Amino acid sequence: MKIKTDEFIILPPNEENKTLIWETFEITQCIFCDDRLPTSQIIKENLEEINFEYYQNFLEKCSKIDETELIFNINEFLYLAQTIDFVAKCFIGSSIDKLEKMIISDLEYEDFDFKEFKKWYWTQSTNLFQEFRDTCKNEKLLKCFNDELNYKNEKLLKRFNEVLSF
Repeated sequence: MKIKTDEFIILPPNEENKTLIWETFEITQCIFCDDRLPTSQIIKENLEEINFEYYQNFLEKCSKIDETELIFNINEFLYLAQTIDFVAKCFIGSSIDKLEKMIISDLEYEDFDFKEFKKWYWTQSTNLFQEFRDTCKNEKLLKCFNDELNYKNEKLLKRFNEVLSF
């Protein structure tokens, strides 16, 4: 399906959207880069799927988001959506116990409720996606959005769970 990629998607620059993006990349950094999880194997086996260089560049862009900058081209928005969807699915995958223990151990001195965090993350990501679906009038883009999320993240999540189950 051909989508015009020079169009832009502008997300409302509210605190919920900014926090969702920041938390998404905190979790993906944990998944992809923390030595306590055997995800380096995923990266080595799936560099083309993950495209770690693109991920690092996109992370850099997202780390500069402020109150006025939540503008993504279509490819960037699809990538952001895939990343958010991947993190949300990691919270229900078979490897959640290892990820949860690691995150909780990192925050042991803080008052952190992992179950509440998961609930917040699912709610915010659902709200972001639903708002996009409700406001997007481009049917080709909506179909592409749904197809990309269903195909790529299921495959990557399966590999993630396989590696962590060792």
